[in-house]
Amino acid sequence: MTTLESRYRTLLRVYPAAHRAAYEEEMLGVLLAGSPPDRRFPSLGDALDLLRAGLTARFARSGPASRTGWHDAAAVAGVLVALLLGGFALATFAEATIDLTHGSPRQLAGVDGLIDPALRAVAWLAVAAVAVAGRYRAAAVLSAAALLVELGTLTFWLGLTPWQSMRLAWTPIVAILVTAAFVTARTARPVRSVVGGFGLALLAVAALTPAFAAWAAETPVFEWDDLAVWLPLALFAGVVIGIDPPVRRRVALLFPAMLLAPIALLETWDATVLAGYSGSRIPEMITARETLLSLAPVAIVAAVALAVILTRTGDEQPSGFPGAGGGQEGVYE
Repeated sequence: MTTLESRYRTLLRVYPAAHRAAYEEEMLGVLLAGSPPDRRFPSLGDALDLLRAGLTARFARSGPASRTGWHDAAAVAGVLVALLLGGFALATFAEATIDLTHGSPRQLAGVDGLIDPALRAVAWLAVAAVAVAGRYRAAAVLSAAALLVELGTLTFWLGLTPWQSMRLAWTPIVAILVTAAFVTARTARPVRSVVGGFGLALLAVAALTPAFAAWAAETPVFEWDDLAVWLPLALFAGVVIGIDPPVRRRVALLFPAMLLAPIALLETWDATVLAGYSGSRIPEMITARETLLSLAPVAIVAAVALAVILTRTGDEQPSGFPGAGGGQEGVYE
C-alpha cells in the first residue's frame, strides 16, 4: 500500500461503514488513477470534497426522509425567527403609535418614527406568511428584501449615532440566516402541515404578543416589557413540542443557533468597542478598526450561509456513483 493510498483510506473513514463496504475500492481506484505518480498527499480539493460528501452521507444516511426532516426544520426555524423580528418591529410601531396619540410623535432626524418599524414589520410578517404557505422560494426572496430594509435601518442610524448603528448590526446577520434557511428548505413541506392547526394559532398569537405588550405597558400592573420577549418564546416552545420528534429535535438545534449569532455579535461588540467606556458613557465616534470588528461577523455569517446554500444546491446534482447516473463528477457523493 502506497502512502497516498493509505492517506486516501484515512479520509474515506469519514463515510459510514456500510457505504465504505460498497464503494470504497471503486472510489479509491478513481482517486488514485487521477493522481500523479509522485504524489504523496491528497489534493486539497479531493480532501475537502471527501470530507463534505462523507459527512453528508453519515448524517443523512437514513435517506431522503432524513434530509426532508432537516428541510422541514429549517423552514420552521426560519418562520419562528421571522415572526420574532416582525413581532418586535410591530411592538416598536405600537409604541410610536401610542406616542402619537399622546401628542408626542416620534421624530428621528425629521423622519416620522412610524416608517421604520412599519416597513420592518410588514417585511418580516410577509416572509413568515409566505413561508407558512410553503412558498419557500418566495420566502427567500422576501427575506433578502427584508435584509435590504434592515441594512437601510442600519445606514439610517449610521448618520445619527455610529454607536447605535453598530448595535443594530445583528439584524442583517439574522436576515442572512433566515434567507439561508428558506433556500435550504425549498423542498420542505409547508410549515402549516408541519406544525398543524393548533401550532398555527400559537404562531399568530406569538406574532401579536409584543405589540400587545407595548400597549399594555401603559398600565402599571405587570412588567409587560418582559412578556414581549419571553411569552413569544414560550409560545414558540409550544409549537415545537407539537411537531413530530425527528423534526422537533432539529428545530431545537437550529432555532437557538440562529438566535445565538446576534447575541455573539453584541457580546463581541461590548468586549471590544465598549470596553473602554464606563457607566452610561457611549462613544460618539468609532474608528475604522472598531467598525470592522463589529461588522466582521456579518461577513462571516454571509460567507457560511452562502457555502451552505451552494452545498445544498450541489447535493441535488446527479451523482457519479453506481446506480446514480452521471459521469466521474460527483464520484465522492
